[in-house]
Amino acid sequence: MRFYRPSTIQERALASLISDNPQNMIAQSQSGTGKTATFLIAMLSRVSADVPYCQCLCMAPTRELALQIDSVGQKMAQFMTGVSFATAVRSPRAKINSDGFISDQIVIGTPGTIANWFRGTGQYRIDPTKVVMFVLDEADIMIEEEGFLNICMRVKTKLPRNCQILLFSATYEDSVIEFAHDFVPNPIEFRIKRSQLPLKNIKQFYMCFNDWIEKYQALKDIYGGFAVGQAIIFCATRKEAYWLDGKMNLDGHKVFILSGDLDVSDRDKVIEDFRSSRFRVLITTNICSRGLDIPQVNLIINWNMPTTRSGNADWETYLHRIGRSGRFGKEGVAVNFITSDEMYLIKELESQFEIEIPALTSEDLNKF
Repeated sequence: MRFYRPSTIQERALASLISDNPQNMIAQSQSGTGKTATFLIAMLSRVSADVPYCQCLCMAPTRELALQIDSVGQKMAQFMTGVSFATAVRSPRAKINSDGFISDQIVIGTPGTIANWFRGTGQYRIDPTKVVMFVLDEADIMIEEEGFLNICMRVKTKLPRNCQILLFSATYEDSVIEFAHDFVPNPIEFRIKRSQLPLKNIKQFYMCFNDWIEKYQALKDIYGGFAVGQAIIFCATRKEAYWLDGKMNLDGHKVFILSGDLDVSDRDKVIEDFRSSRFRVLITTNICSRGLDIPQVNLIINWNMPTTRSGNADWETYLHRIGRSGRFGKEGVAVNFITSDEMYLIKELESQFEIEIPALTSEDLNKF
């Protein structure tokens, strides 16, 4: 898997996670720095291959992220005889033991499906008494959104009191951290300052336009002038994503779209084709802003800037979006498309992260 040396979060966290005295943890690290491998190593260190029950449980906010974690975990565990993974998502995969419970030692899934497995009313059931570790990936959104939070709380109440609880994310609002302390008893914490969150290997720029015609022309200039490995273009709405997908394909650019309204098999195929470099440009909404790990992605374009309901810059979503590039130390570029009346969004991000986001012109493209 080409792991040569531990990242900072792995070096800091693993000693505590795999010690003989299990400790709860709230961990924060930038996108693309090895958080997934960190908690997977911890999970694999806790399971017993001869115990045919779910022992480690991981929740993620999206099906795509859960399947990605499962894929990485299976590669890491390929030489651990008797250890298997179940996926608690739409179109699930799991094995059943003689007692009628899930026999896979590690279960990774989304909140809704995992909640159903804990209810035990369907085909799949988890025995909560055997669970020794409970992990929330993208923990900020898992405890910030009420629907996810309610499920997390219900699951937690069914687990043994000494179950190890781990929260991992790149971002935590102060209000989320306060609740995280209620959710995780006596945790070890690894936090970083907000100004340290943007990875230095991701160069950030903005381009300002008067209308969509200028905007689209700039996109074509970037497409033609930038040495693109692979790129992700983020749109605010499905409608705009589909419009851009149609426009680019009509102009002869091979791009594909990923949005929440695609059925499961279509979403899986798009991600697998993109991961396998069968096409270079993916157009999407925020469904791909968190967790998706495609090492070849070196360009992020924010066709629309992410904003909060109040109209301010959504710095958390922005950070997760641009973090789809520059994975594990590789160089990445993020280009933000704005209109003149959206310049305040760039200023807000500069203030939040204590950085400068310079303007980019078409003439600058040959620098990359």
